Amino acid sequence: MDDYDKLLERARASVPEDAFKRSGERFKVPKVQLIVQGTRSIWQNFQEILTVLNRPGKEVLKYVAGQLATGGNIEGGSAIFQGKFSPEGVDDVLTRYIDAYVICPVCGRPDTNMEKETGAYYLKCSACGASTSIRPV
Repeated sequence: MDDYDKLLERARASVPEDAFKRSGERFKVPKVQLIVQGTRSIWQNFQEILTVLNRPGKEVLKYVAGQLATGGNIEGGSAIFQGKFSPEGVDDVLTRYIDAYVICPVCGRPDTNMEKETGAYYLKCSACGASTSIRPV
């Protein structure tokens, strides 16, 4: 049993210290900053949120615009949607996107990548190694 304990201690020593913390402590998504100008809604901190999520802008825009049932495009670091939307509504849609396409369903960490293999999409977690089938965006 002593060999097992020594191996366990050696393994724990080689893992980064933040790996033992809950993922919520280091994964903070800023609140959506949305302003309405006429019949358009402008998501001002879109690029900042993309950086935190580590996802391509087109993918996030496609999901959010589809859930809001509107058209959208990216201009600079902002996303622009046709129609008047509340920041809370867009934030709710973004939370659903994060739950479905960013957070690992096995370990709950945000350290994931989306990959396409043989026509199917998978959420691959670099923290626990899990591979979960997901629906395409």
